[in-house]
Amino acid sequence: MNLTPTTEAVHLQRRGSPAAAERGSPRRRATRLLVGLLSGALLLAACSSTPARKSSTTSTAGSVSGGAVTGGTVTVALQPGTLPNYIFPMLVPQSDTTQDIFWFIEQFWQPLYAFGADGSTAVDYAQSIAEPPVFSNGGRTVTITLKPWRWSDGATVTTRDVEFWIDLLRANKAEYANYIPGGFPDNVTAIHYESPTTFSLTFDKAYNREWLLYNQLSLLFPLPQQAWDKTSASGLVGNDDLTTAGAKKVWAFLNAQSTDVSTYATNPLWQVVDGPFHLAGYVPNESFTIAPNRSYSGPVEPKLLSIEFEQFTSDAAEFNEVLSGRIDYGYVPFNDASATGQVKAEGYNVVPWEQAGMNYAIYNFSNPTTGPLFEQLYIRQALQHLVDQPAYITATLNGYGVPTYGPVPAFKPALTIDGKPVADPSQQHNPYPYSPSDAIALLRSHGWAVHPGGVDTCQAPGTGTHECGKGIALGEALRFSIIYASGIDVYKVEMTALQAAAASVGVQVDLRPESNATVLGDSGVCTPGQSCTWDVAYWYIGGWQYGMPINYPVGTLIFGCGGPYAGGYCSPTLDRLMTAATRDPGLQPLYAYERYASLHLPALWLPLQPYQLSAVSTHLGGVTPQNVQYTITPQYWFLTR
Repeated sequence: MNLTPTTEAVHLQRRGSPAAAERGSPRRRATRLLVGLLSGALLLAACSSTPARKSSTTSTAGSVSGGAVTGGTVTVALQPGTLPNYIFPMLVPQSDTTQDIFWFIEQFWQPLYAFGADGSTAVDYAQSIAEPPVFSNGGRTVTITLKPWRWSDGATVTTRDVEFWIDLLRANKAEYANYIPGGFPDNVTAIHYESPTTFSLTFDKAYNREWLLYNQLSLLFPLPQQAWDKTSASGLVGNDDLTTAGAKKVWAFLNAQSTDVSTYATNPLWQVVDGPFHLAGYVPNESFTIAPNRSYSGPVEPKLLSIEFEQFTSDAAEFNEVLSGRIDYGYVPFNDASATGQVKAEGYNVVPWEQAGMNYAIYNFSNPTTGPLFEQLYIRQALQHLVDQPAYITATLNGYGVPTYGPVPAFKPALTIDGKPVADPSQQHNPYPYSPSDAIALLRSHGWAVHPGGVDTCQAPGTGTHECGKGIALGEALRFSIIYASGIDVYKVEMTALQAAAASVGVQVDLRPESNATVLGDSGVCTPGQSCTWDVAYWYIGGWQYGMPINYPVGTLIFGCGGPYAGGYCSPTLDRLMTAATRDPGLQPLYAYERYASLHLPALWLPLQPYQLSAVSTHLGGVTPQNVQYTITPQYWFLTR
């Protein structure tokens, strides 16, 4: 299997003397921070290991100054509202963010399979705890062997630690952010722990092997059973996970500990790690600091003394720190892209951090008031006609970004399997181009009195071809609100432009900027009897970046009936297409899913932007290439003289 290059090489810079590097950057005044960014990046290559990252001090994309030194502290800027706020690896949906997963949890605890060396999205077997999976029994059985690996307390990582994870998941699957009904562990019919180093999983049927590896086996974490298998802080470690009741109590204890952010750096639970780093400090609403795990078993030992991740309230606040030289690895806001020359003159390289994924705002199909509006495909089509993607890319992203017409846009650089593009070539045109007149025509043809500059009202209630649709009453107004992540100028401009376009066709859109954490927390699927006030939500970065556990880009977790995301969207047809894409070999089933989702609009498609325009010091090496799934590997980073 082949995978084309996934991201251009990038090299980063840092300013300041070696002495300053050893001291670390001065701490900023505290600023308010919140949660962050939905997961991460794309997939698709399996079948062969990925070469280790080169640790050179030169690059084609930007220079790194001087020779490498050991030690030093590096300061990294987080995007507004992305400070991790959950530490237990069995993430709950409201904390399932890129920063929580890739920048935080996976620095301390690693899944069996790592992804993304050298900017690729392939499995990185060199960094993985497990050897490549071995398929047998017609593809239904997978045997996995663990490498020699140790916990920081000296215990060996064994299949008992994998069993601990699986037991907790089975007993508490409804609480897990990445659980899909019918997926892992529901689709496992037998598990055998043959030895401390080998176990096997037998699935209910043979699946597409890339999907199985990238979206199911990618879920598996060994957890330190010898330290975490207890039900209270003062309780003794036992084998509570071996019963469903016990596993529920253990999960409840660990989840409760994970919600207490004030104790992250002092709780002994979180110091038993198998990743390259441990948590050395955590200041709520401000920053966190990681330091090397000196017992790390992986192939590359960390070189830095520590890394501090700092939070900001806005892009502007972060950019001021970059211009003042207090950030080693930061970013240039898109609206300040014209200032990249100044940033480079200050001692940085500036390189887009490309991403693979899809970008969208979600409709709340489960809202009892506005949900019936969003259930109408013609209304979603009309709203999509109001999104001027080329203008957004030009005006708000300074030309960076990729139009999103469906769940697998034409990423740049393009990803392929066996030389064929992952993005369906037939779907790389916009079925709903910007056209307020088309939006008006759709609304009028379905019984709406259109009042440009006012508010449209339903004049033909009912479910007929030219009527407003089920659940929409006579005289009902076409209005709703959008909550979106504040502090990010791009989002404000995009949503303001959408609001103006909507007003021109009589659709009233109220904008409600909120902290990213609030947007994430408020935009879950509503249940009967629950107070449900949100209509449309756009968090940072909106949509979904393909990564664990959706490395193979089938959006079952996002768009599947009964899933925790996408506001309760449910299409049995789309479910069938997604199921086929998980089971059948080749790309045609994936393309069929892409085509249907592109036309039927389970969400409001918006341009896919790079994660950021990274500004990295010339005195910081080993950072590049940046990974399209946002995985960071700071064990490769080093300072130079």
